[in-house]
Amino acid sequence: MAQKTVKTNGTGRPKSYSPELVHEIIARSLEAGIPLTEIDADLVKEQLCKKHGVSDTIRQESLAKLVDAMHAEFIEKERKTLLAGLSGSIVASVEEAVAIAGRELLLIVARQNAACMIAADTECEELRKDKRNANWRIAELEAALMAQEDANRELEQVREAAATQIADISKNLKSAQAELEQVRRDDGPVERLLTELRNPAVREDIRAALAEITGTNGSELGVS
Repeated sequence: MAQKTVKTNGTGRPKSYSPELVHEIIARSLEAGIPLTEIDADLVKEQLCKKHGVSDTIRQESLAKLVDAMHAEFIEKERKTLLAGLSGSIVASVEEAVAIAGRELLLIVARQNAACMIAADTECEELRKDKRNANWRIAELEAALMAQEDANRELEQVREAAATQIADISKNLKSAQAELEQVRRDDGPVERLLTELRNPAVREDIRAALAEITGTNGSELGVS
């Protein structure tokens, strides 16, 4: 098997490539009828290695970036060439048509923007209405809460007054009970005396004692 010979640049290093060489390969490929989309880094590398003796160890990523840059350059050149071939009247007509289309597009965008603004304003108004209703409801609840707090305070005052009144009644009741008990204790000797007077066993003794004191008999005294 024959060994592949790698050309050098005179310093012993493998021969490299330049951007001009890549540009030349792409230009010749286009002249040969190869579409630009098919002229990629692999095709350029193959041409570099076979026809220009460049080492196949070159970095594929660097070559691919250079090929992409050359693609953009050829595309821009083609566009300029095509535009340069147009007459002034055609360019003016196209520019006028583009301007008209641009204005129409702007009108479409403006109408959509106006519709969006109306919808946004409507939505904002609904949100503001909801906010007003919420604020009114909050104020209503706060008023109800304040009224409830006032009612609770009044109820507490009534409860305290009732408790005070009950305490006073209880105190007066205890005082009345004490007075009644005292009266009952004071009436005890009288009750005992009356009981003794009603006792038939001592009735004659009492009559005799009274007769002796007054000098009369018991029947005249009316002791029964």
